[in-house]
Amino acid sequence: MLQSIKVIVAGEKTVGKTSLVEQYTMGKFSGQYSHSLGLNVTTHIAMAGSRPVKLELWDIAGEYFERTEFYRGAAGCMLVYDVTREKTLQQLAVWNNMCRSTIPNAGIMVVGNKIDLGFRFPEKWAEIFANYAHAPHLTASARNGDNVDQIFSMLAKLAIQSIEKK
Repeated sequence: MLQSIKVIVAGEKTVGKTSLVEQYTMGKFSGQYSHSLGLNVTTHIAMAGSRPVKLELWDIAGEYFERTEFYRGAAGCMLVYDVTREKTLQQLAVWNNMCRSTIPNAGIMVVGNKIDLGFRFPEKWAEIFANYAHAPHLTASARNGDNVDQIFSMLAKLAIQSIEKK
């Protein structure tokens, strides 16, 4: 039986969290903004290295970051920002603090989405934030699928490492 692992996909609204999850789980990008109503939970079989695991992807709507019950039991957290909007990177500090205080042992990563549109602020700023958060930094595009499998594979690996540390 596959190990089931809860992970959080978090960040401000319209950064593309749901689009990343849909691209990863269904291989599709709708291009239409659909407002998440609180929380979307999706499961998907992921490879954490050579080990298959069942990821429970908890996609939290941007305005629900304070709902600590959504975070409980998570082993990993993907903090997502939009590379075209600097403010979404700045707001990750709030999400990072929520993850660190609610699920202190979780593996955390920072992901810049919409890389197909290019950075509209220095990428170095995202790298500095990721260093502050003690988290790896990757970029992806939900639109064309660039690096989407890689970011979720890394999230699965970070979550397993978090579980094994306990």
